[in-house]
Amino acid sequence: KRTASAEARRTPSAIVASPLTLSGAWRQIHTHSLSMTGHSQCGFLFDVSAKNADLAVHAVSFVPGAKDGDYDVYTVAESHERVHQNSKAWSLVAKGTHTGPRGCTLRVPLLKHVNIPRLSRHAFYISGHNVNAVSFSTDSNNTNSGENEDLTIHLGHFKAFPWEGVLSTGPFGHNGMQEFVGILEYEVLQAPASDLVMNTASRMWELRPFPDAELVAAGGRSFEVHRSVLAAASVQLRQAWENLPMTSATPALQIDAPQETVEALLRFIYTGVDETNTTPGEPLEMLRLAHQYGLPNLVRSSATRLANSMQRQNAVSLVRALRPYRDHPACELA
Repeated sequence: KRTASAEARRTPSAIVASPLTLSGAWRQIHTHSLSMTGHSQCGFLFDVSAKNADLAVHAVSFVPGAKDGDYDVYTVAESHERVHQNSKAWSLVAKGTHTGPRGCTLRVPLLKHVNIPRLSRHAFYISGHNVNAVSFSTDSNNTNSGENEDLTIHLGHFKAFPWEGVLSTGPFGHNGMQEFVGILEYEVLQAPASDLVMNTASRMWELRPFPDAELVAAGGRSFEVHRSVLAAASVQLRQAWENLPMTSATPALQIDAPQETVEALLRFIYTGVDETNTTPGEPLEMLRLAHQYGLPNLVRSSATRLANSMQRQNAVSLVRALRPYRDHPACELA
């Protein structure tokens, strides 16, 4: 799912990701900032709270403030402020070495999933072996590091030395706390009934048996679809089908977008999976279609992808491209 800064991840050779055997959709949450901010310390602690469903975190990405070094990742089923100085309370879930470059997002698969029950809070502690191991942000405009419909990444504290008895208190940040800079990868745990629905939707997308209509992309490629599926996902698409003239031919709806974007749009409608490519222009095309057809979750993921890809050389063009959608609630969340 990604951004220019997040694509530069490196997986340390000392860590082997355990296979995912849990049910549910794989998701990501990006913090408000994903780039190096100039602030870094030996370690950083932050809490993650689940909202209305159980979660399983299986990877953490952070931005090293040093060009190389060793690190450890710990977790505890408690607020970090209660047990930050008690090393025995924490469980080691990952460790390894990074070789740079400095400021490049480092992806760390966890040796075991960190399960966070609904309405519960877990703490994470990324501890490095040198003074600039972990970057953080002192932006005081936000009251958390990141939030979506599943979870909240709360503000945290840095440590100048591992397991020291005091937490950072300022003078910068939000009330003496700072923002974590990174990404969490997780699953929403689901009941067997939800798995059945997801598997059926995936098979319907792959096979598309007994289609009754077509979507035609700008280049002329047509996709066989089920009008009932598209109409259930989008009021605008239902109205478009209703407004087509009645003929004996297969109903065909023209979509003014490249075939890759139309295919990604249909995949999202059928399965809920957003696999928009990062080729130039496609995230913006997807944002336009998502807005046009009233798909708020796709609006948010597309806007987030565009915002996180912002760099000095493309900042002006991206701001102009996002401006027509600035009042959309999903874009505000992104």
